[in-house]
Amino acid sequence: MKWSAVFLILLASSMILIGSSGNFREYESERKVWVDIVQGNKSYISYQCTQSGYSAVVTVEQGRSLTFNALTIKNQLGETLEARIEGDYSSLPSGVNVDLESGWVILFDLEEYSFEGNVSAAGDAPVGSYEVPIMLYAEWDRGDAEISVCPLKINVIEPQVELTKILISGNTTVPIKTNQSWTIRIEITNYGPEEEFTIKDVIPAEFEVDLSQTSATDGGYTFVKQGGGNMGSTHMEWVVTVGKGESEHMDITIYTRVNPAGHQEFTSEGTYALNDGAWIVGYEIETDSIEVEAIDNCDHCCPCP
Repeated sequence: MKWSAVFLILLASSMILIGSSGNFREYESERKVWVDIVQGNKSYISYQCTQSGYSAVVTVEQGRSLTFNALTIKNQLGETLEARIEGDYSSLPSGVNVDLESGWVILFDLEEYSFEGNVSAAGDAPVGSYEVPIMLYAEWDRGDAEISVCPLKINVIEPQVELTKILISGNTTVPIKTNQSWTIRIEITNYGPEEEFTIKDVIPAEFEVDLSQTSATDGGYTFVKQGGGNMGSTHMEWVVTVGKGESEHMDITIYTRVNPAGHQEFTSEGTYALNDGAWIVGYEIETDSIEVEAIDNCDHCCPCP
């Protein structure tokens, strides 16, 4: 018998089968169950929900984004099924963005599929819990269905990591055309679970890194010159694992270069950034740059160096 299109809403009386688990670390720890949508006496489509009634519970920090499994479905129709999902984002506040995989997928009989999602929270996104209703659309030879499945729950929390950068040695006002050096400290503090972080920064072309005076309390780091000639900028990358409630830091010593013309930087007065703002890959967390002022001390009374 050819089925006509049906619209199915999950009710409290929906059948529940076996328990299952497999959550990302960002999820709240919660078991999942299969919920069956019955089509006739024997055929059905199943999807997973947490015991509290969500397709997934995802926690994201302000200033961060992550990918997660949004909904897992299983084809038990006894024939090939095409399916897709669609989220309703209308209740999300400004700064919280969710994008669910929306393309059609083909599932053979008894095959499972997990639709992916991505969530990002701006640094000023409001802290709180939000729901995204999800519709599951299914088509098969004998009919089709629109199914209101468990909603997605998004928890936005304050950042669990802090990044700072300070100048621990060197002057902030220096004469032009003189050799000068500075030591900068980048420190990361982790208030969440132990995690590996990648911190990057850029040292402008006016400076050279003194590797013999550069060190980190843990992790590994690299400095790579980029740009043309001898005056390209230097790109730093520091990969470090930080335990919960712990801090690690890196001290970077830099000094003014002699430019290709043979002149000692800084060759003119002005304000110079010792480095760009350090940032954590995958987070919208960035420090300010540290600036120094170069002045002409000659007073036009004598030759300058």
